[in-house]
This record gives sequence, structure tokens and C-alpha cells, in this order.
Amino acid sequence: MSIPEIQIPPPLQHCADALSQAIRLYQEMRFDQLHDTLLKAFVDIVHNDHALDRFFQVSVTVPLFLGDLQAEFYLFNQKTNHFLRVCDSRAGLIKPPQVAEPAPGVDISAVVDRDQRRFYPLFPRTGTGRHEPRPDKGCQEHYDPDPYFASHSLLGLYAVLPAENLSEEDHCFFQILTRWLGNKLNNRLIANRHLEHLQFLNSLGRDIGHNIIVPNMHLKYLLRQMEKQLNGLKELENKARAMAEKGISLQDVIKNIDYCRRQRQALEQSHRELLKHHTQISLYLESLFREQHFKKGHLVLKPTRCFVERDIILPQLDLYKKKLEKQGITIERPVNMYQQDFPLMVDVGLLSQVYANLFSNAVKYTREIIDHRGKPRKALAYGAEMVDDFPTPGHQGIKFNVFTTGPPLSEDERKTIFQEGHRLANSDGIEGSGHGLDFIRRVIEVHGGQVGCEATPEGNNFYFILPISPIEEQKKHEQS
Repeated sequence: MSIPEIQIPPPLQHCADALSQAIRLYQEMRFDQLHDTLLKAFVDIVHNDHALDRFFQVSVTVPLFLGDLQAEFYLFNQKTNHFLRVCDSRAGLIKPPQVAEPAPGVDISAVVDRDQRRFYPLFPRTGTGRHEPRPDKGCQEHYDPDPYFASHSLLGLYAVLPAENLSEEDHCFFQILTRWLGNKLNNRLIANRHLEHLQFLNSLGRDIGHNIIVPNMHLKYLLRQMEKQLNGLKELENKARAMAEKGISLQDVIKNIDYCRRQRQALEQSHRELLKHHTQISLYLESLFREQHFKKGHLVLKPTRCFVERDIILPQLDLYKKKLEKQGITIERPVNMYQQDFPLMVDVGLLSQVYANLFSNAVKYTREIIDHRGKPRKALAYGAEMVDDFPTPGHQGIKFNVFTTGPPLSEDERKTIFQEGHRLANSDGIEGSGHGLDFIRRVIEVHGGQVGCEATPEGNNFYFILPISPIEEQKKHEQS
């Protein structure tokens, strides 16, 4: 079938050229009924199903209909410069994805045979349409990635095996198929990134409400206290005027001076509290409203070298000290944390909010128990300890603990407690959103650490482990 001669408006000429080239390409392919039907079936399925996992599965299932062929689907990790096998015709989805060993060393601009496989590179736009069949080579195509995305246009690889079983018709079929795979994969990855970005912004909004807006209500309370104290001083000023006019005894003057001193001390205390809260809220605002969070779609660390107890734990504990004391909760300080407290590279603002959430939960959930000595105990304890073989064998991490007395959590509760929206069975009547521990988990994981909860007969230990960098490990050993 020849392409009819038609008049094309100049603005549409480039589209007409692309269509004409695609028509000639398909005409040259001359697929048999199986290849043609299989391609149409694949296009129909992936057009209507937008799930990424399903896309991988359908893609590696296609070769099974062509006889003794299988496929492997690889994604390219730009950060590590490795290929990850995410799905194949034998095992289906591979979770977690496996790093290709050895990594397929392919020329990303062309199809290549290696290790009994034929690797087809996947680009957002697979080629510019330049299809140049040659009589001696059959169906061939040069892959020319979009120059605008030249540095990161490779999305992955589609491998068909064994390569020796591929006919010329099969090869042409997979070239057409991988055109679709590249474009559809790109669309799905972009959609996933946008969805993750939106989910992150949603979580960040909850973080701001949970960690800034709610605690900021305490500032309102402090301001009201200062307002009362200022009104008291105004009242004292009026009394002083009256005393000056009437001639009051020295004893009454001394009483008013004493009252004035108490009001001044109360104002000074309120002022100190306001300064502390202002410092913390400013720290929280800086760490949650960073421009990079919104650009990247995830928490972006701003690590600084600090002493965790001195620079993070104690300032947060000072903010919650009165609330803990009001609930009758004793603060049990570690006797040996100074041995573990050496400089670490962490995000002070985000890690401060981790401890703020843990101490806030302690105020709400700590309960009195009878300890192993038969004595009543209602306490919060914190500390740290070294952990070997974290995150990998031969390395060390440091485990930070916050323990509170109360009923031990069940195994099921400990498994789900760090999930968004999860609340304890005994939290009825206690204000909370179930967001704080999820925030803790996300902050620790972006530091490369992990979170957990351990139950004991006397309460629960909430902990997180942070990896120690090789330089910090060396300095720690030099100090010991």
C-alpha cells in the first residue's frame, strides 16, 4: 500500500513527515499475524492500565508468546550509575530490585548482544525516527536520545534471551515494542514522581501543623501570662501614685516593692521562656520550610557537626521539663552518655523535632508502674549506646533511646506504630494525630538510619540508630 499524495499545511508538515516515516517503517516490518496481534494487545493493555508494577509484568510476559524467549527489565539508577533488575519472565516482580552483576556494559545509543542477551536501551523518546534498513543488515535503527535530556535520558534496558533464538522478525518486533516501552515507562515514572512529590508536600503540611502550629499555641499562653503580669504592674503604678498623694506607711511601701519584685521576676521568667520557644520555633521553621524540600519533593538534609545531647536533647528537654514535672514524671538522665557523645553530622533542626515529638509523647503516655524493686515509678529516661555492624558489617552506628514507663506495647502495635495515622489502643481521650512517629521515621531514614520500639516489663523504649561515618568512627576510636 503506497502513501497517497496529499496537500499538507506548512504548520503540520513535520507531523506528516513523522507519520509517513512511521507508516513506511511498519510496512517494512511485515509482521505476521502473531507479532502484529501481540503488539496491538500490548499497546491496548498498557494504555488502559497505569500501574508501574503491572507495566513491568506485562512487558516481560510478551516474549513468552513468541516461543522459547524470555525478557528481563532493568531500570537505570542515575545516582549509582547501576542497572537494577526489577522484573523478569521467570520470577516476575523482583523486590527489592537486584543490582545487575556484572552491570550490563552496553552502548546506550544502540542495541547490543551480550551474555546471551540482546539489550534494547529504553529512552523517553526512542530515536528521532531515523530508520535506515539496509539489505545486508536487515531491520536496524540508530537510537538518538533527545539532546535536551542527553545527560539523563536513559531510563533502562529491556533484555531478550537467548539472543540466538531471535529471528529477524522478532528483532524488528522488539525494536517497535521498546519504542513503546521507553515512552510509556517515562510517562509512568514522571507520574510516580509527581505523585510522590504531592504526597511529600501533603506530609510536610502535616509536619508543619504538628511540629510548629500546635506547639506555637504555648507561646500564646506565655503571652497571656505576660499580659497579666503587665496589668499587675500597671495596677502597682496606680497604687504608687495614690500612696504618694496620701502619705502611706513605710510597711505598705515595702509590701508594694516586694510585689513589684515578684512581678519583675515573673516577667523575666516569661521572657526567658519566650526566647527559648522563639529559638526552637525558628529552628523548626528553617528546617521545614527549606526551598530544597519543595523543589526535590523529599526532605533535604542540612547536616552540621554537633553534640547530640548538648545541642539537641537538653534544649528540647528543657522545653518539656515543666510539662513532665506537672504530670509527675521523673527525668532519669544517663550517667555515661558523655562517653557516647562525640560530634556527629546530623540535621540539627530535624533531629530536634524528633526529640520534641518523643518528649511530647512522653508527657501524654507515660504511666506509673511498680518496678522490679516493688516501688512506684513514673519516669522518662534517655541515653545512647554503640551498635556494631550497622548499617553494614564492619561499621558502627549509635543507638539513641527514649524510654517511658507504662504498659508494654504488643508486638503488632510495635510493628505499626511508626506508620502515618496510627494511634495506640489506649490513646482514647488523648489529643494526637498519629503523625509524630511517622515524622520521626522519615527524618531518621533520610539520615540513613532506622527506628524501632522495644517493650520491657516496665515500659517501652523508642529508639533510632544513626550510622557513624568512617571519619567519625576513626575519631571515636582515637578518643577511646
